[in-house]
Amino acid sequence: MSTFGLPREGVGWAFLVLGLGALALAALRSEPVARFVRARPGLTLALLSLGAALLSWGYLVHYLRGGPRIIDATSYFLEARALSQGYLTFPVPDPSGSFRGRFLFTPPEATTLAVLFPPGYPALLALGFLVGAPLSVGPFLAALLTVVTYALALELFDKREIALMAACLSVLCAALRYHTADTMSHGWAAILLTATLLGALKGGRATLLAGLALGWLVATRPVTGLVGLAFAGLLCARRRRVELVPLLLGMLPGLALLGLHQHAATGSWLGSTQLRYYALADGPPGCFRYGFGAGIGCVFEHGDFVRERLAGGYGLGAALGTTGRRLWMHFGDLSNAWPLYALLLWTLFAGRRERAVRLSGFVVVALIAAYSPFYFDGNYPGGGARLFAEALPLEHALLAWGLSRLGIARFAPGVACVAFAVHASREHEALRDREGGRPMFEPRVLAEAGVRAGLVFVNTDHGLNLGLVPGARDATHGLVVARLRNDAHDYLLWDALGRPTAHRYVFSLDRPPRVEPFVPARSSEFEAGAQWPPLAVRRGWAHPDYPGAACAEGHYGLRLRGAAVELELMTEQVGEHRLTARWVPLADGPAEVTLRAGGLSWTAKWPARAGECFETPGPPIPLRKGPFRVEVASPGDGLVLDGLAIRPAPSATPSGKGVDN
Repeated sequence: MSTFGLPREGVGWAFLVLGLGALALAALRSEPVARFVRARPGLTLALLSLGAALLSWGYLVHYLRGGPRIIDATSYFLEARALSQGYLTFPVPDPSGSFRGRFLFTPPEATTLAVLFPPGYPALLALGFLVGAPLSVGPFLAALLTVVTYALALELFDKREIALMAACLSVLCAALRYHTADTMSHGWAAILLTATLLGALKGGRATLLAGLALGWLVATRPVTGLVGLAFAGLLCARRRRVELVPLLLGMLPGLALLGLHQHAATGSWLGSTQLRYYALADGPPGCFRYGFGAGIGCVFEHGDFVRERLAGGYGLGAALGTTGRRLWMHFGDLSNAWPLYALLLWTLFAGRRERAVRLSGFVVVALIAAYSPFYFDGNYPGGGARLFAEALPLEHALLAWGLSRLGIARFAPGVACVAFAVHASREHEALRDREGGRPMFEPRVLAEAGVRAGLVFVNTDHGLNLGLVPGARDATHGLVVARLRNDAHDYLLWDALGRPTAHRYVFSLDRPPRVEPFVPARSSEFEAGAQWPPLAVRRGWAHPDYPGAACAEGHYGLRLRGAAVELELMTEQVGEHRLTARWVPLADGPAEVTLRAGGLSWTAKWPARAGECFETPGPPIPLRKGPFRVEVASPGDGLVLDGLAIRPAPSATPSGKGVDN
């Protein structure tokens, strides 16, 4: 968490001046402001909602630099674009290795692609794509979140001044400005949880609306949805059990969307897309599961975290540590500085006999507890403790009640502004400046380079997610964006699309992006890292690894950990060819691999030496033009598949041969 100090840039200084001015007015008990708020609560709420929308738009422009930044946000962006075109999973041109990558995976027995996240938030974001303005969805959510926060606080405490203060705290919450600017699901989930509780509290016809919100919440963030279901169900059942019927009926559309997406992506109506992705992309098997015990923690996606904190598995101590780190970040999310969370804790104590305070507190605690079985804390600058972001509307309502009881509510807006200026702003500046300080794919960069059609190769997974148009195949009249592989994938894709004009979009961490003309070179070599995640994992697990050997030419390979994986290659050739695998051992010792392709299987064994590449050519296999599948297996843990090559078959007996560094 960042330290305190004077602002370091203009936005921070502006909020410092604004905050000091607000504190001065509060100290002077400015009657004109108070009279306006009392006389025009509806207009005040409208102005607060407009302010939230404008601040979130400003956040998008200033801190996000105009587009999604972290890999999660870019993945939601791609999933929403696919849904806007009618795809639950989407087709890509061959070879599929030109499009596979982080947070993307293939359904069973398919080469279409799916994004790992549940479809609830992407379904909303898809509406933005349909009107040609996906990034306007966030500011709209900012305004809506302000309104539902007001409505929930009014329902809980039945005082407009408390409800308006809760809405004001929501507007000035920098974490919520981020979550309603970037294409992340937490702002939408906060709205849905708030709407669920609001409808359940009101009862009657509002119960059906609560069910609609709850079903969509389950389809957005299932764990938060379970918390919402527990409390909404309890509220309805305590009033009249019959109200459970409209609550459950209202959930059906959201549950149907979730089931359809899961069936398309995993082959099972109840199959988790996230578990499917990590089963293909990471390990050990079951590493991403919800719960406690040994083997939890995915060593590729969260390797440093797992090695440092989960060496003994995910037990009570590790769960307390993860929850504690989330809470520490969350303390600063509430009102932009962690000391202010003490006021919320006082509110919970002082209001312990108030039904509304107890209910709100129990929901917050339940949400915190519900995420404790998930091992990774998920915190990052700007986003804060994002897994607890859905609790913020309730906490703002509670804090507004506590401030009102203390008689100091008028000081809260000024304090929140000053807290952002001298404390929280540093976190958001860190988000702004991370990973090159801008989105990894910007259409305007292509436009400025005069590129309006053709095949564009990008060098980042983030860039692929932002640029890829699902189903696009016409590179003559439009853009087809693919991942740069620097191997046979590039040439084969270019050739399959009719050899259109091609460019490389080169993103760098330390210089502006550039667009370069590019003509892919013909090649028979396929880098194994481009085959991640594999199409299937029969046993064990596999992940990218950097072997560091000179013969590996400085790129990532695919490390097999007792794994049998299915990959996809492609050829433009016809006739008998040999498939040759290139390996980098990570340790000395006996090595064994088995490959299957073209109806044949072959095994190679050799005394491996760490860092010395070794090729295992197979027997002649008949090939036809197009993609074909290859199964690669190794019972050991220390082999990295560096690449595969398709070469004309000489009349020779299959054998292994060493490769000089």
